Amino acid sequence: MGEFILFSFPTLLYLLVLTRRREHTVREAARRAGMTIGSPADYGWALLLAVPLLLAGWLAIVLIPRDVLSLPGVQIAQLTSAGAVAGVVLRAAGEEILFRGLLGGVLVRRLGFARGNAVQSLLFLVPHLPLLAVDPRMLPILPVQFAVGWLLGWLRERTGTLLPGAAVHALSNLAAGLLA
Repeated sequence: MGEFILFSFPTLLYLLVLTRRREHTVREAARRAGMTIGSPADYGWALLLAVPLLLAGWLAIVLIPRDVLSLPGVQIAQLTSAGAVAGVVLRAAGEEILFRGLLGGVLVRRLGFARGNAVQSLLFLVPHLPLLAVDPRMLPILPVQFAVGWLLGWLRERTGTLLPGAAVHALSNLAAGLLA
């Protein structure tokens, strides 16, 4: 829950600033941050994207030595309770709100899709870097995380909403937790 709040806070500030300055209505500010429901087709795109994301999660798990996955501080989700499942889902939603909703939206508008999406994908690596402090053999997770960030950024750009990406992100994180 704490990570969800931490990741969501900058977007909340962004929405408050845009609406306070009267630059945008609440609805327009939310749209710019990817906070729309989306259409059924948007969720169809997310389902299509689930296959490469699930493969990426599997690849990240198999490239990391088994003994590393059991180290304290390695947060591969241990899905042993409803609370753990909720934590995985909320973390994925928070990451989507920050990285694809706020940062992706701003960067793509300012830099264009190719550069903006690449930058948000690189920024998506930042919360995953502490894994290298636990064990440098966690390095294979970084290219996988970059690719996942890029694909989810593509989905956000394609659909205009972060919700389908949050759903498929949570699904892939839950699957990785089951594999681990």
